[in-house]
Amino acid sequence: MLPARSKRYAGIDGEIPRLGLASPWQLFLIALLVMALLVMIFPRRELVEKLYAQETLDELTLSYIQNLYRANTRNTDVAILLARTQQEDMDITTLENMLLPPANTGDARQRTEARLILVKAYARALHEAGLEPKQRMSLKARLTALMRSSAKEALPERLAQAFANLAFELDLPALGTEFLAKIETGRSPDALEYYAKEALAKGEYGVAAEYYLLAREQTKEVAQARRLFMAGIDALMADSLFQQAMQSAKQHLGALENDPQTLRYLARTALAAGSPAQAALYARALVFQTEGATP
Repeated sequence: MLPARSKRYAGIDGEIPRLGLASPWQLFLIALLVMALLVMIFPRRELVEKLYAQETLDELTLSYIQNLYRANTRNTDVAILLARTQQEDMDITTLENMLLPPANTGDARQRTEARLILVKAYARALHEAGLEPKQRMSLKARLTALMRSSAKEALPERLAQAFANLAFELDLPALGTEFLAKIETGRSPDALEYYAKEALAKGEYGVAAEYYLLAREQTKEVAQARRLFMAGIDALMADSLFQQAMQSAKQHLGALENDPQTLRYLARTALAAGSPAQAALYARALVFQTEGATP
């Protein structure tokens, strides 16, 4: 008994017919179809714009972005979107490898987005518990290099503000002031005081002090200058930065050296900072103070 297949072709003379292979033009069409599908699923400009506008990504979209990055790690937009979403789970080295290239050579938006992520990452890294001095010095050097290269460009306000905050925190006041100059209203007393209050809310007392004292330098009215000066020194005292508070007081006192209220405040503050000799100098100045101080 013949098998079913043999029965089917038992009456056919010659070679058993076989399924034909795809012709070259059919293969070409298939290749075109595959390429079209890849273009459709790969992030087009409209999709990239939409994803940049989203602060968070759902799990499905995140999985899609991760797969795209695995397929092409050189896709700058995908790298930035992935880093922005998972930045808190990535160490600073990984983020630098992903973002320093677009931060330096990407288009305007890519540079801004990459730098904003890096600023946050450097700030987190600098505040990590148990950070060794050598590690801190290395982080500071890399961050400073990024800031100095960025300072040569026009920057959006939020990035200039973020760089200014870190510059002041790293005791780079000239660089911080340079970033503030890029903000249209960045050096007005009201704007500087606003930045100071923002820094205080985050517990960044040293940064807040820099802003208060910068604002004090910008005002012409004695009462306002006094208030901003005291707020700056108080911020340093609140963080137990006593020596820095006394140094900043000398540096930013200016013509308030003739203001009785300021001298009384400084005499008390110097005692609280453990500087009785400095307190005595301010008390002596108070005795011989002159009237009509102007900041």
